[in-house]
Amino acid sequence: MDATLAGTRCARCERVYFPPLAIGCEACGAPEDQLRPMEITARGTIHALARVHGEKPCTVAEIQLDDGPLIRAVLSSDRPRIGDVVRAADGQVFG
Repeated sequence: MDATLAGTRCARCERVYFPPLAIGCEACGAPEDQLRPMEITARGTIHALARVHGEKPCTVAEIQLDDGPLIRAVLSSDRPRIGDVVRAADGQVFG
C-alpha cells in the first residue's frame, strides 16, 4: 500500500492541494469551509530534477502526484530521470 500525504480538496472546483490549505481555494475563490481534508497518494512522476551539492549531497525533484499537486521532495534513488514514477518510502523521501 502506498503512503499518503494529508491534503485538501475544494468541494466547489475539486482542486487538490498539498500542503493543506486553510484560507480558501486559490483556484476558484471558494471560502475555507469548502475545503475538505483528503489523503493524497504519495506516488507520482518526476517532472524536474536538481542535484544539491554540499556536506550531504542529495537530489531534489518536482513530482507531479497522481492525485494532482506538484510537490518537491528529496529522492533516495541514485539515478533518477525525468519521467520516472516514484513513491514515498517513509512519508518524506521518494525513491
